[in-house]
Amino acid sequence: MATHDYNIANSSGANVRSDLNNALAAIVSNNSSSTEPSTTFAHMWWVDTNANLLKQRNAADDAWITIGSLGTTNLGLLTSSSASSTYMPLAGGTFTGAVTLGTGGSLVFEGATADANETTLAITDPTADRTITLPDATTTVAGLAVAQTYTKAQRGSITTLTSATTVTPDFAASNNFTLTLGHNITLANPSNLTAGQSGAIFLVQDGTGSRTASFGSYWDFPSGTAPTLTTTASAVDLLVYVVRSTTSIHAQLLSNFS
Repeated sequence: MATHDYNIANSSGANVRSDLNNALAAIVSNNSSSTEPSTTFAHMWWVDTNANLLKQRNAADDAWITIGSLGTTNLGLLTSSSASSTYMPLAGGTFTGAVTLGTGGSLVFEGATADANETTLAITDPTADRTITLPDATTTVAGLAVAQTYTKAQRGSITTLTSATTVTPDFAASNNFTLTLGHNITLANPSNLTAGQSGAIFLVQDGTGSRTASFGSYWDFPSGTAPTLTTTASAVDLLVYVVRSTTSIHAQLLSNFS
């Protein structure tokens, strides 16, 4: 173990040779010492024998960067076939930039028990850039095929429909809609019907009132009779619905809210 200031002073031959040998000893041992070298240089190595760590001086020569543990295989770093890779310690660390998994990559979680059962986070091949935003809260992720109980209120947005003689809701856009009638309308068969969807549509008369509505063939009402809207100016009716199939929507009008 040796450190050196890497300054060979003028002296007699024997002294210079001894000084050179000390410098070489520091080089071949990567400046091994229990305390940091008193003289440092940008990018120099130091084997910290007290902590058993390999360290390197940063470019500004004002701090040490820990590379890895000398007592751990591969310094405790992930292996990589790329010489330009920046390694992440196996025991964990912090990514400071974006992490991109290749086409064959996935995230696999072992869990608390090391066994043959793992949880894999799989991604459907995207056709465009996608973003998943996690809430600023401690939570449990909901599953599509898992029975579960929500312990907080869940809210669906209310999508505004534009009045026209024919209005075609897009049921992929929302569950709940609002429509202020400026015309006598036909509420046409919605697009993107999926069995099991339910919701409501607020039908609001404008300031003129007297607007009427007819319905597309997919709308099914009690006794097979289409409802009549409240036609008073600014009146509000509520059309509640459940999609039974891709060609049938069971609906009922709740009239004249005030």
